[in-house]
Amino acid sequence: MSSLSALWTLQRPRLLPYILLLPMAGYGWGHWDRALLARNADALPFLLLAWWLLHAGTMWLNAAVDKDEGEVLMGVAVPVPSVAVPAGYAALVLCVAAAYAASPSVAGVAFACAVLSVLYSHPKALWKGHPLGGPFVNVVGYALLSPLAGWLLVGVQLNARTLVLWFLGAAGIAGAFFFAQAFQGEEDASRGYRTLVVTHGPRACVWAGRLGVGTAFAGAMALCVIGWMPRVCLLALPLWWRADRVFLTWIDDAEAGGEAYARALAGRLLSLALLLTFTALAQYGWQSARHEPVAGLGTASGHPSDRPLLAPMQMRQWEAVQALEAARGAR
Repeated sequence: MSSLSALWTLQRPRLLPYILLLPMAGYGWGHWDRALLARNADALPFLLLAWWLLHAGTMWLNAAVDKDEGEVLMGVAVPVPSVAVPAGYAALVLCVAAAYAASPSVAGVAFACAVLSVLYSHPKALWKGHPLGGPFVNVVGYALLSPLAGWLLVGVQLNARTLVLWFLGAAGIAGAFFFAQAFQGEEDASRGYRTLVVTHGPRACVWAGRLGVGTAFAGAMALCVIGWMPRVCLLALPLWWRADRVFLTWIDDAEAGGEAYARALAGRLLSLALLLTFTALAQYGWQSARHEPVAGLGTASGHPSDRPLLAPMQMRQWEAVQALEAARGAR
C-alpha cells in the first residue's frame, strides 16, 4: 500500500461526516435559535476544510503513536507510513490557516483544537492514555470547541438556551468517547494506557457511554417538554429506544462484542439526530406557511432573550445602550 493510500485510510473517511457535523451543528443552531437568514455562508467552505484538516491531522498523529493492529472504529488497521507524523503536523497548521480564512475567531478555536490534538498524541504528553486527559481532550475539542467554531460565524450573543444545549452536547460526546474505546482494552493495556476500558473493563465503558448519551437525549427531550425546543421533536423517542437496545445488548456481550456494536450505535444515533433535525425543519415550514414566528422564536416558551449573558458591570452598560437606542427610536 502506498503512503497516500495509507494516509487516506488512516484518516477514517467514514468518521469524517460525524466530525463535520459538529461545527455545522453550531452554525445551524446559531441561525435556528434566532430565526436568522444565512450569515457568513461564504466562510462555510473554509470552516469545513479546516475541520477536515483537523480531523486528518489528528487521526494521523493518533495512528503514528498507536499503530493499531486490531479493530478500529469506522476504519481498518493498516501499516503506518513514516510520513504520517509530518503530514499530521502539516495538516494541523493548514487547519488553522483555513480557519483564519473563515474568521480570526474561528482560527483561535482551530488553534486550540490543534494544541489539544498534539497533547493527545505526542509521545511526551500522550494525554490519550491518561484517565482524565483523554476524556478532557475529546469533550473540549469535539463537544465544546467544534460547535463553537460554527456558532461564532453567526455572530449572536450567548443565551441560556444555547448554554444548556451546549453542555448537553458535551455529555453526549463524552458518552460516545467512552463507548468507542470499549473494544480496545487489550491494545490499550499493551501500550501502558490507563483508559477506562483498561482500569474498569469494557462493560464499564458501555455503561458510561449509555449514561452520557442518555443524559444528552433526556435533557433534549426535557427542553422539548418545557418548550425551549420544538415539542414535535418528541417524535424521536422511539428512535432513542432503538439506540438504547444496542447499549443493553452490548452490555450483555461486552466481553466479546467489538467495533460492530459501536458502528451500529453510531448509525442509530445519527438517525436520531437527523430525525430531530427533520422534525424541527418540518415545524419551521408549517409555521412559515401560517405566517407565525419560526424556529427558535416559534417554540412554546423558549424565545431567546436579547439580553446577553454578561458580567453585572457589562450588563449595566448594555442596558444603558439599549435604553439610549430605544429613546432615539421613540423620537
